[in-house]
Amino acid sequence: MQALNRLVARSIVDPSVLQAFGAGQIGQVLGEMDFSADVRHTLVGLESGSWAEFAIQAYRVVKATEKPAVRIELPSPLEGLIEAQQKRSDVGRVA
Repeated sequence: MQALNRLVARSIVDPSVLQAFGAGQIGQVLGEMDFSADVRHTLVGLESGSWAEFAIQAYRVVKATEKPAVRIELPSPLEGLIEAQQKRSDVGRVA
């Protein structure tokens, strides 16, 4: 996704990106980015009438191939409080 963000940002400041897209040579620009070979091949094969349409299609391609981030599961602080409360109430009942 970062490579796609860089491509879109570069297209704003560098007219050669839009020129390459218009000339059907976007593959050369994509080769300078950090896309994987499979994604690059798919992006080169996209057919679109405008740069905005290409960017939308490219986003969908990249999003579909992106691996979800590993989510860290932390225990709830409430779990420790409930256990501590139960232990205290058990101690009081024993006496």
